[in-house]
Amino acid sequence: MKIRLRKKANVRVLPNGQPTLYDYFLDIQNSCWMAWKWVVPDYVHDPEKKFSEILVPTIDTCRTTWLLKLQNDIGRPVVLVGETGTSKTAVVQDFLRQLPSENYLQLNVNFSSRTTSLDVQRNIESAVEKRTKDTYGPPIGKKLIVFIDDLNMPQVDEYGTQQPIALLKLFFERGGLYERGKELFWKNIRDTCFLAAMGKAGGGRNEVDPRFVSMFSVFNLTFPSDETVVHIYRSILAGHALTLSEEIQEAVSIVITMTLELYKAVVIELPPTPSKFHYIFNLRDLSRIIAGMCQLHKNFFQTTSQFIRVWRNEFSRVICDRLINAEDQALMIEKIKKQVETHFENKPEVVEFTMRDPLLFGDYRNACAGEDEPRLYEDLLDYDAIYFLFQEILDEYGERYGKIGLVNDNFVALTIDPD
Repeated sequence: MKIRLRKKANVRVLPNGQPTLYDYFLDIQNSCWMAWKWVVPDYVHDPEKKFSEILVPTIDTCRTTWLLKLQNDIGRPVVLVGETGTSKTAVVQDFLRQLPSENYLQLNVNFSSRTTSLDVQRNIESAVEKRTKDTYGPPIGKKLIVFIDDLNMPQVDEYGTQQPIALLKLFFERGGLYERGKELFWKNIRDTCFLAAMGKAGGGRNEVDPRFVSMFSVFNLTFPSDETVVHIYRSILAGHALTLSEEIQEAVSIVITMTLELYKAVVIELPPTPSKFHYIFNLRDLSRIIAGMCQLHKNFFQTTSQFIRVWRNEFSRVICDRLINAEDQALMIEKIKKQVETHFENKPEVVEFTMRDPLLFGDYRNACAGEDEPRLYEDLLDYDAIYFLFQEILDEYGERYGKIGLVNDNFVALTIDPD
């Protein structure tokens, strides 16, 4: 049965093994239809890679990367559109990292409401060199790829235009720019391609000139399914947990499940209102929680209780610290406790240890150490322990660099339980 399902349809027929035709792409080289899920590579965790650079391969990322490669090969500009947290920037940056450096130069430009056309022109001109009298471009044999993030952020002026967008439209239409000096001579710029990403209009983002957008191939990125979200974060956390105990590795799936269930509860039960306009949560918040979990070191985290407790801390710091009143805080504390009790009903010691207050974590035990010495994330236990830790840090700092004038009352206030 499995062999029949994996049988590849040739170009003379349409495939029917997957729900829709969009689940396939045409492999011209082998003259057959390929399902996207057949070409998704396995995720291999690299502990040396920064969290912001991690991209777990999924059907969506493989499809988008394939489209980027196809458009780049023909020199067609591409813009990815989607809500915050749909991995627009991460997908483009991962694609750029895969390009051979001997053939490509890269220029990253982040637009903001204060970006001007002169800023854009100076960025482009800094990445090209003069070839002939009026022709500029990257070094011979190379291609310049300009990636513009937050394309629709520039402010709309009194004439209803966005200056950086107007400049880029001129560049796309005529293949160059005017020199900004007194002469205003024309500069042809060759071998340059553009990639861009932007969110939907609203909340500081503006509508972009449709004539400018028509010069791009536009692809919309949607939110991944729950199954995909679980796969992404479980892959990352499980990869990091390989350095920890087997007991912790077995709890990874539970942590991801609890995180996703609580995230859904927050979105539904705590929507933004005029007095709580900042109650906006997205997949970026889930990434911050998992990023915090990836700071764990085997020297300080060896049991399931410690693992679940630090998860509670990361969720509280990212989500609960945004809540502005006692009712909302109490609601989330109750939901966290309920999740832990549900998944560890046969381990009351895990529930007790996880819900113990105060919740204090940090990596500043060796704050005065050199840059080469790693700073390890750990549970700092209680306010008394922190008080003595701060005192040790101050004494060590005083021995190395001289004493600093810190008012004792303020120092004590830092370590007093707010309750």
